[in-house]
Amino acid sequence: MNIPKPGLVRSLVTEHQGGAADVDAAAVLDPDTYVDGAPFAALARLRADAPVHPVRLPGLPKAWLLTRHADVRMVSRDTETFSSMQGNTLVEVEMSPTSAMLPGIDPPRHVLYRKLINQGFTARNVTRLEPQMRKVARDIVDDVIAKGEFDAVPDISAEMSLQVIADVLGVPAEDRMDVFRWSNAIGTLGIEDPDYAPTPQALGEAAAEMFSYCGELVAHRRKYGLTDDILSALLAAEVDGEKLNRDQLNEFFMLLAIAGNETTRNTLSHGILALSEHPAQRALLARHPDAIPAAVEELLRWSTPVMHFRRTVTRDVEIGGRRIAAGDWVLIHYLSANRDEEVFERADEFDVTRADAGHAAFGGGGTHFCLGAQLARLELRVLLEELYPKVPELAVTAAPDRLRSSFFHGIKRLPCTTGTA
Repeated sequence: MNIPKPGLVRSLVTEHQGGAADVDAAAVLDPDTYVDGAPFAALARLRADAPVHPVRLPGLPKAWLLTRHADVRMVSRDTETFSSMQGNTLVEVEMSPTSAMLPGIDPPRHVLYRKLINQGFTARNVTRLEPQMRKVARDIVDDVIAKGEFDAVPDISAEMSLQVIADVLGVPAEDRMDVFRWSNAIGTLGIEDPDYAPTPQALGEAAAEMFSYCGELVAHRRKYGLTDDILSALLAAEVDGEKLNRDQLNEFFMLLAIAGNETTRNTLSHGILALSEHPAQRALLARHPDAIPAAVEELLRWSTPVMHFRRTVTRDVEIGGRRIAAGDWVLIHYLSANRDEEVFERADEFDVTRADAGHAAFGGGGTHFCLGAQLARLELRVLLEELYPKVPELAVTAAPDRLRSSFFHGIKRLPCTTGTA
């Protein structure tokens, strides 16, 4: 198992010499910056003046911050030159030779395990989740209407994400908060924020408990028969006589519990905030549900819940006129790519009618394109379809409490009102 250890995470503030681009890069990688909001002005200056910029992260290999959409896309699609096998965050980790953790392995192994796991994410398997997903959304909406005033993060975003992921994994209702607790402790969600930061002991205990629980779910299905959840589909999946083993099932259970919970939660929270700040667009979605699919893509671009990933360079290469040595890291900044003026007209404007020009919220394409993209889009669409027609005046009533993280673009608390007396 490859689980990041909090003790390995050092300061994410760059050691800079004081040049303008150094100062901007330091701000981009400093988690404290994000408490007051993402540094979009700094990212814009980097895209214009230093789109491939060297940074020094204490105790880690030399890294290069890539801020242009074209470079993010190019690196994402070249797994031979830019490898994920030594980790994809600012934590050094060597993936085990049998790992099926898709974000951290490259072809050809990635191709095999993706074929196996894709059998759980067929269009049919995802689509049949919609009726239950819609019921969950309706219950959530009824609850916030009854409250009148509420916090959109736990009451809408987290609740929707948690229940959907639990249904996907076949987790009984009474066990869902355990899965939520384990995923928060294991995920890099809390490592930079004092409200969530796990101790090494808590992280290890959470991982052990989650894997034990996944084993219980698997054993139950093998004894009593498979059901129609995605975990059962993964148990049945087979490619060229190969199936997922126990450790690989544990890894994927953990990956889906963390990624499915954290990313959709933050996209919804940013979306609720943006729509409150743009009441005309909120009204459009309330009146015209057919506008919601395009709005989902804009919410994904606007929020970009995972702000960057990194790759390890396998051979000397040139990007944007800069020579990058084998062994260096490149940090591909999705949040910056999604505000690139060369790709998105009026990139700094929120516009739910925007035609998608290829946002990077699910990665820059290629082998590592997010496996759960279809599921996330469905979840976002269903929630918006149920929420705004019934609560057209939903408004944020106080400044958001933002996550202290330069990795997850998160909101911790978002006070709201339904806008009704």
